[in-house]
Amino acid sequence: MNTITDNAMAAERRFLHVWTTMLNLTDRPDRPRVEQLVKDAYRAAGLPHPRHIIWCASPLTMAWARSVFPLVADCPVGPNVADQLVHGPMQRARTAARVGTGELATLCGELERGVLAATNAREQALWEALARDDLPFPDQPSWIKGAVAGTVTLHTQCSAADVMAASPRYQGIGDAVLGAATPGTISLSFLRRRIGLVAETQGVAPLLDLLMETHMLIAHVNVCYISEPPVLIDGQGLSYVDGWELAC
Repeated sequence: MNTITDNAMAAERRFLHVWTTMLNLTDRPDRPRVEQLVKDAYRAAGLPHPRHIIWCASPLTMAWARSVFPLVADCPVGPNVADQLVHGPMQRARTAARVGTGELATLCGELERGVLAATNAREQALWEALARDDLPFPDQPSWIKGAVAGTVTLHTQCSAADVMAASPRYQGIGDAVLGAATPGTISLSFLRRRIGLVAETQGVAPLLDLLMETHMLIAHVNVCYISEPPVLIDGQGLSYVDGWELAC
């Protein structure tokens, strides 16, 4: 596209509106579809699909489940693969679409700024709440310990008591990926779906679909942890099914 037309600009505004509306939905994900997208995205990135896809009730449960699982699982978790799975493929797709400069870059920049404006306060509160390193597992409330135990025991031979006794060191979520709010997701999706740069973005097609349908994930070689979305989003913050509430 050599020139940004009124139609393209109108399409960008509509796309941003739909996207930011989607970020405020609390629909339950289609787990079988999301799990297949995880496998497809790993495969597209040249990675074998993970042995375990672990669903967690909230980002807090996800952070603790990721801390506990390596202590009680029968397989190594492996290193984090966010760069291979997400950031590297996205950068290659942007390069292929030639959006570094020019009018397409302007459109993409407006889309990214729109998502940032809509989610920045929420993301900042989320990172701050989950970045603490002074959270002993035995001191956690019973509801979070129960949620973590229920999550981890589904994928291991251990009991809930084994999980409770693990006393892991909290790992946080600094290497988590923020689903549809991940930088690059909206702009690459727009280029693919509205501008028609299908071939240029083919390598990230399953990844984009995965991020659009995922609240948050942490990707390792052998394990992919996925957080369910909130059950309530309002002016006060986010509420999750396990009882965790995040003020924004």
